[in-house]
Parts: sequence; structure tokens; C-alpha cells
Amino acid sequence: MKVTVYGAGNQNLYVNQLKLPESFGGTAPYGGSRMAIEFAKAGHEVILAEINKSNLNDEQWSIVESAGVNVVSDDIEASKNAEIAIFFTPFGKKTVEIAKKILPHLPENAIIANTCTVSPVTLYAMLEVELRTKRKDIGITSMHPAAVPGTPQHGHYVISNKATNGTSYANDEQIQKCVRLTESVDKVPYLIPADVSATVSDMGSLLTAVTLSGVLDYYSVGTKIIKAPKKMVEQQILMTLQTMASLVETSGVNGLLKALNPELLTKTASSMHLLEKQKDLDAALDILKSLDGELKHASENAEIKPTTLVAAQSLVKELETLIGGAAANGAIKRSTRKLFQ
Repeated sequence: MKVTVYGAGNQNLYVNQLKLPESFGGTAPYGGSRMAIEFAKAGHEVILAEINKSNLNDEQWSIVESAGVNVVSDDIEASKNAEIAIFFTPFGKKTVEIAKKILPHLPENAIIANTCTVSPVTLYAMLEVELRTKRKDIGITSMHPAAVPGTPQHGHYVISNKATNGTSYANDEQIQKCVRLTESVDKVPYLIPADVSATVSDMGSLLTAVTLSGVLDYYSVGTKIIKAPKKMVEQQILMTLQTMASLVETSGVNGLLKALNPELLTKTASSMHLLEKQKDLDAALDILKSLDGELKHASENAEIKPTTLVAAQSLVKELETLIGGAAANGAIKRSTRKLFQ
């Protein structure tokens, strides 16, 4: 299989800042360069496109090239034979810029697979005009390592499948090609809906795990101890998550912290300690009681901007009723693109 990996990975970040060799194990080079090494050792024809040679030192580049990886600095040249183009590229706009640049040059039925840089749904929305008019054959998915490649924790890839609404961003053969590539390097492929994959594989998975644990804690207390109706508990979960997401969108984390008033929240949440063991709540209360001074100062000076509390799916139904499905779909796509603008 012909594979191009875009982005070698910042070894200074991995080795000196995060200290991965000591904390996680494995050896440099980590990241996209390690992915390229593993694909090459599995017998694939691999190109690593990297314009910033300082991301790796000479010894690390030697490891990459001795594995059989062809290192280039020309993104377009690297794309011309790429059956799968994997983006281990900087977050947001830069990834979209590279995708737009290489799109005309990719071979027929090629796949663009992102990692933690942008959601595949958002990437599709940003490329939709070109994909619908000029390159209908190109598939968009993810091959997210969901751990730092090169560490022992990297034993899987998260591959984006059909979205929860049934939308396909890549055909079955393209998805299966990513599965076969994953299995060829002895990793486990996880097929996840395209609109969910980033939530469980990006760095934000920390937030997902903690939030889900909180949701389950409240669901258990609400339905089994308080014996509130399931519908009521779920509506309160929705209201809480929507309020927090809306505040982050309008006012940032500092504005969120100011609006939620940690001192008050500590008191009210303590009253929900209704089980002998609620470790997650205990941990949350400890964090709120001992907030970092810098964070407290920033939140005290933050501005809480106007926030519209609305259930997103209900809003979509209203839009469809008022302006029709096509216009509503267009409004949704424009909003999706703004996630990275």
C-alpha cells in the first residue's frame, strides 16, 4: 500500500517538554515519524512529508530513513501516489490548507485520513465544494492514533465510519483499506461514527472521560437514589452540558469559570453527595476548592458574554420547519466550518 504521512511530529515537545521516554516509555522519534516507520517496516511504500526538518535531530532522521521511509519536503509531490494521506499536521487551519493544496494531485479513490488536527466532519465541510465538484472519488476519514505513536500506549487506530445520521464521508472500500493498514502494523482498528470519533480520540478525550464519568454518577444518583424520572435526569444533563458548551463558545474557559462561581458550585454539588462512594465528585470538589491562583485571577477579570441556551438538535428541527431542510443543512454546515475559524 502507498502511504504518505504529513508531519513528523515535534520531538522537542515529546522528549523535552512532555518527557515521554521517562513518563510513558518508548523511544524517539514519536508521532507521525513513528507512524511512517511502522508502516514502512510492515512492507508499505511510505513517504513522510515534513517541511520543518528541525522537528527531528539528525539521529532521529537517520532512524526514519533507515526504516525505508522516503522523506520529502514537497507536499504536492508527496501526494501524487498516496493511496492514503495521513495528516499528523498542526491543529486547525494549517491542516485544511494542506488538504486543499494536495487534493487535485491525489490519485483516484485516495483517502485523506486526519489525526488530532481537525474533525473529519469539519474537514469534509471545509473541502466540500472541491469534493462535490472536482474530486468525488476522494474519501475523508480518520486514522487517529489516539495515543502518541511510539509509546506503548499506542496499540490502536480510531477510524471514522458513517456519521450518526448515516452520512458517509468515505466509501466502504476506503474504510476497509484503513482497517487493513492498521492491522498490518499489529494495531487494533476501532470504527467510530465520524461525528463522534474526535471526541473519543483527540486530546479532549480527557474531558470526555471525566464528563462521561460525571454524567454516569449523576444518572445513578438521580434515577436510583433520588428516583427522579429518567427523562428529567436526562434533561438536566442536557441543560448542564449545553450551558457549559455555550459559555465556552462565547466567553472561553475563564468566562465559564466566572459564570459558574466555583465557591457556590462547591456548596451546591456537595449536597448531591448521596452515596458512600462518589470518588469523581470528591475529586471534583477538591479541585474546585483549591483552584490555581493564576486561573482564579484570570476568571475574575473575564467577561461573560451573552449566551443562548438552546438544545442544538431542537434548534435544527426548528430551522428545518422554518426555512426548509436544504437551507437548514446549509446553515449547519457553515456553523460546522466555524469550529476552526
